[in-house]
Amino acid sequence: MTLSSNREAAGGSSIAAGVPDRLRSFGRAPRIVGLDIARGLAVLGMAAAHTVALPGEIRWSDAATWAELVSGRSSILFAVLAGVSIALMTGRNLVPTGADLARQRLRLVARGLVIFAIGLVLELLGTNIAVILTFYGAVYAVAIMFVGMRAHALVVWAAAIAVAGPALAAALIALSPSASGSGISFILEGTYSIVPWTALMLAGLALGRLDVTRKKIAVFALIAGVVLSAFGYTAGSVWDAGNSSSKSWASSSSFDDEFVVETIPGDQIDLVGKVCEDYGDGYVSCYPEEQAFTGAYEESIVSEDGNGWSSYGESIAAADVPGTMLTAFFSSGPHTGGTMEILGSGGLAIAIIALLVLTGESLRYVLLPLAAVGSMPLTAYSAHVVAIWVVVGPGGWNQPALLYPFLAVGLLIACSAWAILAGRGPLERLTAWAAARLAPSAKRAPAA
Repeated sequence: MTLSSNREAAGGSSIAAGVPDRLRSFGRAPRIVGLDIARGLAVLGMAAAHTVALPGEIRWSDAATWAELVSGRSSILFAVLAGVSIALMTGRNLVPTGADLARQRLRLVARGLVIFAIGLVLELLGTNIAVILTFYGAVYAVAIMFVGMRAHALVVWAAAIAVAGPALAAALIALSPSASGSGISFILEGTYSIVPWTALMLAGLALGRLDVTRKKIAVFALIAGVVLSAFGYTAGSVWDAGNSSSKSWASSSSFDDEFVVETIPGDQIDLVGKVCEDYGDGYVSCYPEEQAFTGAYEESIVSEDGNGWSSYGESIAAADVPGTMLTAFFSSGPHTGGTMEILGSGGLAIAIIALLVLTGESLRYVLLPLAAVGSMPLTAYSAHVVAIWVVVGPGGWNQPALLYPFLAVGLLIACSAWAILAGRGPLERLTAWAAARLAPSAKRAPAA
């Protein structure tokens, strides 16, 4: 979303330039076409996760289940790329200092605020998508604390947060069984948690500071990514095999494809002995009287002294804090936020980025439409959410079976046309404008 890696070569030329010239120049330096292709994969992968009925698990012997690869992994690829983009925007392999560091931090804040606002607008559409942009914008605010660090310090921070963060976050949640609030949901729970996303962003930031475009660094990153991914997924699979009852401590970003709400007309069911609640949305929920929330039940859950301390010990014992921390550490499934997911999916993301950087130039013309999507990921992501809203409607669940193919082809064609004819995406222009307004400088900064 910021999304672009550096100055848009096509965007730098005027609208009047010829299409052939723009076509020849698109994807050339100073752009890094491999990163654009990786961003394009991330955006189309998230679009698939939002529109395709996923199987819920991957069985390598069954190609029909391979679509599950986009679940969770696409957003993690996007998170790592966010870190790479931040590095490219703030000096690449040169760590900013002094006044330049202050300016770069202000620019990150400006970009983050705009992205956050765009995310809020998309959430107001009322789709069943866990919009990533609000959290993506918040990650920029976190990044300002780390952009002045060198690569080795970033690696240490990323490793520490990845290893200890999920377990500590799970312990905090377990030790506060009555805690609630929008802040807690935003930071520690929900689809996207600040803990794994900070670790992933820092990994990408370190990758950018090391200059992943250098062949030696890219090869090393490819090997390291494969090793991390293999370790994370293997350890997670072994844990899951021995703990079939274990479950994620974090919420999933998408609704379970096997979860189906059965609706039955009222005149076809027996309501005798049932208590019904009308939620005002056209549906009525009914259940047996013994399951109703009676006054006696409400009284039983209130402690005698009125402050909850009398039952706190029982709540902590029931929470099984050590078991919860172990689950958070070993969880590797999509959107679990566990350490093994960070290592498994994060390592996979690093390997993909390194591989595409190594092969991007040779694939430039073949994958130009995909690179075009990746050159304007904020615009492309927002467009796919709006498209789903238009087709399905607010709160809609049922999506046409062929929605994704049309959506993907539409994004590839529209982004290619815009990149060749107009250059930088419209929302990318907006974030760059906001950054320049908040922190102007005499020297024009590279666009990202």
